[in-house]
Amino acid sequence: MAKHFEGLISMDERFEIVVPRIFSMVCFRVSPLALQNRFEFDDDARVNEFNEKLLESINSSGIIHMTHTMVGGIYMIRFAIGAPLTDYPHIANAWDVIRNHANVML
Repeated sequence: MAKHFEGLISMDERFEIVVPRIFSMVCFRVSPLALQNRFEFDDDARVNEFNEKLLESINSSGIIHMTHTMVGGIYMIRFAIGAPLTDYPHIANAWDVIRNHANVML
């Protein structure tokens, strides 16, 4: 399932996989390239802030819940797919929620 979710992210140029997938966890963020019209491309602090606000927006919806981490000063959203009954429609629904919140913010 995580590999499938990773594939969905890879098909949307606004997002990027930040670190390699580990078991069922995918770490991603809105790419700095997708935000270059908002602020300086190399402004890591603002890119991090944008992704933090995106995660807060998604989690406040109550539909899905994700966590975050920082690696090398990069804020990333962590999506862990660990429930044994998770199926493709669940992943598609989560991806829709993520994209919808990103659409509003972008």
